[in-house]
Amino acid sequence: MITSIDFQNLTEDLKCYVLLNNGKHIAERNYGIYNIQLYCVYGFYVEVFYLPGSDEIDQILSVNSDEVLELYLDSIDITDIYM
Repeated sequence: MITSIDFQNLTEDLKCYVLLNNGKHIAERNYGIYNIQLYCVYGFYVEVFYLPGSDEIDQILSVNSDEVLELYLDSIDITDIYM
């Protein structure tokens, strides 16, 4: 297992590998020109910034702020909890 600091120090290719093999997609949002995907991996959160027209990843960042996570609250479906 790795920490968010360890993750941030990985190469972009290794970050993608870790997310694809160990990450769980949580939510998404749009900001400016980006489609941003939120993942949970090893107990921390990661944002993946996509450029929609090109299908390219611009950056992958670990998230250490509750303020950033609050941006996703409206897009997280919790209906399964109440059923």
